[in-house]
Amino acid sequence: MKRRQWLPLCLLAMLGWRAVLAAEPPLEVNQANQAELERLPGVGPSLSEAILAERRRAGPFKDWRELQRRVKGLGPATARRLSQAGLRVNGQAD
Repeated sequence: MKRRQWLPLCLLAMLGWRAVLAAEPPLEVNQANQAELERLPGVGPSLSEAILAERRRAGPFKDWRELQRRVKGLGPATARRLSQAGLRVNGQAD
């Protein structure tokens, strides 16, 4: 094996397979379904259904502030945690 072929393998070994495989793309709240929302840490059936019901009732969320205002039980601390887990509102992190 040539030296250049070893470089990607060495980088993967240094970073660890888990870190590379665990990275998921961001999840857009205005497009996510219930199963996708529930994959986020701390989101169970109750919160995911509240998000989806509010989205059905009043349409897409414009920003994080609106998401927090419209979804009961989703305050600033929860919003930060969900943003850190990859949830986005119109492509924006909290």
